[in-house]
Amino acid sequence: MHAKIYEIKSKLTEFVKYDIPLLQFPIVLLLAAQIAFLYRTKKILRAIELASKVHRSGWWGSEKIILKIVQNTLFKGKNTIENRELFIEQLVDSLEPKPNTKKFFADPQLLFDGVCLFLKRYNKGQKGVLLIKYSYYFPLLFKFYDMNALSEHYHIVLEPSWAGTCEPGILAYATLNAPVFVMAYEARDTKFLNDIETNLKPVPLSSNWWVDHRNFKPAMGCKKDIDIIVISSWTYFKRHYRIFDALRQLKQSHPHLKVALVGYNVEMTLDDIKALASYYNVDDLLEYHEKIPPTEVGALLKRSKINLLWSRFEGLNRSIIEGMFSDVPCIIRKGFNYGMKYPYINDKTGIWSEEKALASNIKSMLENYQKYAPRDYVMQHHTCFIATQILTDTINAFCTNESESVDKLAVKVNLLDCMTYFDASQSDNFKSDIENTRCMRLPT
Repeated sequence: MHAKIYEIKSKLTEFVKYDIPLLQFPIVLLLAAQIAFLYRTKKILRAIELASKVHRSGWWGSEKIILKIVQNTLFKGKNTIENRELFIEQLVDSLEPKPNTKKFFADPQLLFDGVCLFLKRYNKGQKGVLLIKYSYYFPLLFKFYDMNALSEHYHIVLEPSWAGTCEPGILAYATLNAPVFVMAYEARDTKFLNDIETNLKPVPLSSNWWVDHRNFKPAMGCKKDIDIIVISSWTYFKRHYRIFDALRQLKQSHPHLKVALVGYNVEMTLDDIKALASYYNVDDLLEYHEKIPPTEVGALLKRSKINLLWSRFEGLNRSIIEGMFSDVPCIIRKGFNYGMKYPYINDKTGIWSEEKALASNIKSMLENYQKYAPRDYVMQHHTCFIATQILTDTINAFCTNESESVDKLAVKVNLLDCMTYFDASQSDNFKSDIENTRCMRLPT
């Protein structure tokens, strides 16, 4: 990767994607016409996939136009039953083994080891609760299991990986007969789920509610020798080059600044990141930590003064909350995702920063980081226990009889690439549920 070419390409891509609003509506109209063509030629999955990308963009006009298209295609227009059947058929047919999914094709029961987690047992007609994490695995359940049978036995809860609930893997669950609960913390995503008026019910949660706070604790006398920590995979949308640009400005007044980068390979490698750092002349400020366990991440957070997230669009970032449990305030780019002001970013926990003000805001927070108290806030307002109660209450709000109601759910936590129970012994309680899903398997 040539750093200069990467910088130009990244800036141009961002400019086109985010910073030219006058061109957004005409492009949305052109893409809507393409979606209509795909729909007329019965390429329903491709139509929904393109509609998903347009809606996720947040471009002007995308919300209302795509809502209408999705409604007319799958739920309220002509031939919707036929279209839904085609949609599921095309979705299932499109699924082929990939590096991260081939083990599930060999043995679908492996989905119940970290991807699908039971939070309540099915018992004598009393519905249980099954939570499915990671957007790219949502469709797989339709390939391997009778989903209507599964939804008769369990309340299904979806935990998307990123912002944007208009996507094929989620809309597939709108074809089921029972309510399906979708974590949708972004106001725009909640509105979409409400507006399509299906069985998909928004839950005001996201993946960053399920942090195991036992792994992330305050310094308690530990020396704060890391000025900034950046916990971001080696990928383009994390925008390391913008961070390095701000560090280059800060280097003049803070030549001994210490920055810890924590990540792992996705679209880029560690060598790519190092090349970028060298291009911006900040490599001497950085230390690199690749693919380290949560305990080591927690140890680094204890030593840090600022937790920095500088992407423009992704999911609801877990590392920001992990930092708060470690009593580390954060800086997040203003306008993140759809620009919603999350209540957990406040005068106790961190700040929103304009792009051009990043260097000055880092400098200011370095001088005042001890005035923040993020751990106190998240322990009172943003724990996995609170999330479990919110989920329980939301499910019960849509229950129509006693056999559907839920009481005490198992508490779960998210790790880097899986999820597990807060109380490890809980896993023994759901062995019979995992075994019972075998009878819901589709023939291969």
